[in-house]
This record gives sequence, structure tokens and C-alpha cells, in this order.
Amino acid sequence: MQRFDQAHRLREAIIKKEKIEPEKNSSLDGPQVICVSSGKGGVGKSNFTINLAIALQSFGKRVIVIDADLGLANVEILLGLMPKYSLIDIIKQGIDIKEIIIQGPLGIGIISGGSGIQEMTELSLYDMNIMLNGINRLKEMADYILIDTGAGISKSVTSFIEASKELIVVTTCEPTSIADAYALIKVISLNEKDKKINIVVNRAENMSEAKNVFLKLEMVSKKFLDLNLNFLGSILDDPAVPKAVKSQKPFIIDYPKSNAAMCIRNISGKITDAPVEDTGFTGFMSKLKGIFASGGKR
Repeated sequence: MQRFDQAHRLREAIIKKEKIEPEKNSSLDGPQVICVSSGKGGVGKSNFTINLAIALQSFGKRVIVIDADLGLANVEILLGLMPKYSLIDIIKQGIDIKEIIIQGPLGIGIISGGSGIQEMTELSLYDMNIMLNGINRLKEMADYILIDTGAGISKSVTSFIEASKELIVVTTCEPTSIADAYALIKVISLNEKDKKINIVVNRAENMSEAKNVFLKLEMVSKKFLDLNLNFLGSILDDPAVPKAVKSQKPFIIDYPKSNAAMCIRNISGKITDAPVEDTGFTGFMSKLKGIFASGGKR
């Protein structure tokens, strides 16, 4: 019954394009941190992240998106936003993190990482503590923090991934995209085996094609990495998506009844149904401090 009420509330809010007041039901340890990444660019990772954030917000969750894509500002461009500050301004200008957060559709929070993500690996211990104290304040502001990383396997990309307990890898059905997704998974698995790695297949013609892509990744990951993957879902190829991108609007808002919107709602439902670890945010901050303190080297 609760799931029905949530789904009904989401649909009504999206269709009416209203802002929902989130339910303040965060976990004891603060927000759940989920990184969204891909082995290569152009797979729709940032667009997926935005629409997922809106779907989660519509379920009554408080969501903040950190655009950590090294100054490419994909999230900002997709939403037609022009943030005044980025994360590094916590140090450079003494800006409070609340002033850095800009409001996106349905009230989701957006934080621009800009070039500051790269600079974070070069900070002094004093400046690093200021930065991390700022990020730590997000603990009281969100139920979910989605980090949209850059594509590929550079250290600036993998730093946030290594710190978080959960990762969503976005791929398409193209062989090169699948191979690059596996390369990312391989790099991540070298440091830890207990990370929850979810797979989302974007632009699939149908669910059968998406499932086959996942099975390929799952087979090689089990055989060569001794790693289990989780199939989170797929986003079916939908003409509504490029139309929404051109108008700089999330497809879940402009085309709430589209196949792509339905897929995003299904994925967000799986995420909200999953058990939340009560040490997630503390562990994330601890690992992040260790990574940045070592200059991004493990």
C-alpha cells in the first residue's frame, strides 16, 4: 500500500510539475551516497542522474546532486542553470555550503564541483579539513547524495567512487560501451570487493536486450574478478529523451508518461526499497579524507 501511495504521489507531482516537501525520514547516519559513473562519455550518465534525483525527490526524499564531472558542468547545462559558486569556493571565498547549493526541478539540490574536484587532491591539510567539514554539513540536508562523476578511470573520477559504498555504472548496448564499463568495474574491484556495483543499461531497444548486456558484464566479472553485480534496470530508447535534452528539461518532468520516465521511476523504487546502511555517510567521509590526504593516491 505504501508503494502505491508513493507511486501515485510521484506521478501527480511530476505531471503537475510541483515542488514536493520531502519527508524528513533520513537514516541515523545521514544520507546514502551513491556515485554514478561510466566507462566512457556519451552514454547519458548525467541525464540519468538528474532524472533519478527528481524521481527520488518525488518519493519524498531529500536529494542533492554533486556534479563532479571536472568542469564539464553537464548537470548544469542539461538543466539550463548557471551556478555562481562551486565546491572549491568553500576554501577560496569562505562560502557556506548552503550558498553553493542551487535549487533544481522539484527542489533537488545541485552542487557544482567544477575544477575544484581536481584541486581537492592538492589541498593542504588545513584547507582539506575546511572542505570536508563543509561537505560533512550535507549530513543534515539530504537523504540521498548522488555524485555524477566524470567518465573513464582517471584518479579524479575514481576518488569519489572509492569513498562511496555504492556505485551505479551506466552503459549502453554498444560493444565499446560495455567493454569500457567492464574496464571501470575492474579498476574499482582492485581496491575493494565489497562495494555494491549496480548496472543500468541506457538506450536499450527492449528489456531483453538490456538484460543480455547485464549478463555479459556479470559473466566476465564473476569469472575474472570474482565479483557480483546487481542489475538495477534499464532506460528504454525513447524519442522523449533527446527532445527533453534540447529544451534543457528533465524528461521525467516534460514527458512523465514516456517509457523512459517509467523506467526511471522503477529504478528509483528499487533504490528506496533497498536497506540503508547506518554507517554509510560516516564511512564515506572517512574514506574521502584518507584519499584526499594522500593526494589522491591509495
